[in-house]
Amino acid sequence: MELVAWVIRVLYRLFCLLPLRRRIVFLSRQAERPFDFALLEPALRERFPGHEIAWCCVHEIGRMSVPLMLRQLWYAATSELCLVDGYVPAVSLPSSHRGKVVQVWHAPGAIKKFGYQALDTPAGRSSRAARALRMHRGYDLVVAGMPGAVGALSEAFDVPTEKIDPLGLPRIDYLRSPELAELRERRYARAERAVADAFGGGGDPRLTVLYAPTFRKGNADALWLEHAVSALRSALAATGVPVRLMVASHPLETVEEHDEKDGVPVAFLHGTPTIDLLHLADYVVTDYSTVAFEAGYAERRVLFYVPDIEEYRVSPGLNIDPLEELPTVSSVDARALANSVVGNVPYDKGAFRAFMDENARCVLGGSIDRIADALAAFAAAR
Repeated sequence: MELVAWVIRVLYRLFCLLPLRRRIVFLSRQAERPFDFALLEPALRERFPGHEIAWCCVHEIGRMSVPLMLRQLWYAATSELCLVDGYVPAVSLPSSHRGKVVQVWHAPGAIKKFGYQALDTPAGRSSRAARALRMHRGYDLVVAGMPGAVGALSEAFDVPTEKIDPLGLPRIDYLRSPELAELRERRYARAERAVADAFGGGGDPRLTVLYAPTFRKGNADALWLEHAVSALRSALAATGVPVRLMVASHPLETVEEHDEKDGVPVAFLHGTPTIDLLHLADYVVTDYSTVAFEAGYAERRVLFYVPDIEEYRVSPGLNIDPLEELPTVSSVDARALANSVVGNVPYDKGAFRAFMDENARCVLGGSIDRIADALAAFAAAR
């Protein structure tokens, strides 16, 4: 591990012998074209008319190759401004940079702990790996999705709060901005076709529940997703109310295909962004995923299903404990959530709205322009 890190630093110094270019580069290990970056790019072209804009991202999450690592190193060494949306070795391993590095974290908030908050837990990195790989080092600025996330990001990245600016995320604008209505309509139409195909038909008068859990690493139950879906389906079936269940699991999770048992059809949505499924859901059921915030911005009803919360409180740990902070919309029991879905138990709108107000505060839109303006001012001050 230490040898690999040393080689990367040497290569970076060699690339620094090349001229620094008027370039903004998007670097990511999350996706080929991360959604927030794609939404931000047009505004950056306006603010930086003399700059080249380049992309250097993985083709698929978790698929970093040696040639791609070399390209990311070259871009990081020769670009005036690097934007990342997660940990990128090409910007964190070098001890210094000629250009500026801005972390635009890929989630609006932080319900579960990560990074330096979760060191030496089964779900986190080891302290040795964090030191050797200089985890989350090298950031000149961190863009937070909402004010309520600043403290958690400061701990997770091990950076002072003064370096974190809660400007919002472009995806918030996507959910709320009239200017992006045409884009939303196109993407929503694709999502609707994907859902219709997954369920084997067109429109369905059933209540629709979207289950969107977070990714689990080192979980005690290797079949947790299968067990969670089974419990939710059985609980929904027991209510006697026609319901269908969409499952939007993490790309790295193993998923099943569409099936139907107990009269409740279940479909795992492959390749359809969760953010585009929100408008189809009467209820969004999640656990420790920040899709809860996106669902809040989309004005969906959110429920937290947390059967493994005792384990999660230890590994990786929680910044926001649903059972403690949102007890009226959270449960370890799938039957209790099912009763909320079908109306046997009134949904507590006020509790989740207060939760969103506390965390989001004034960040309700205009994020793209705020980020673009901040980056232009930040780059000008170099």
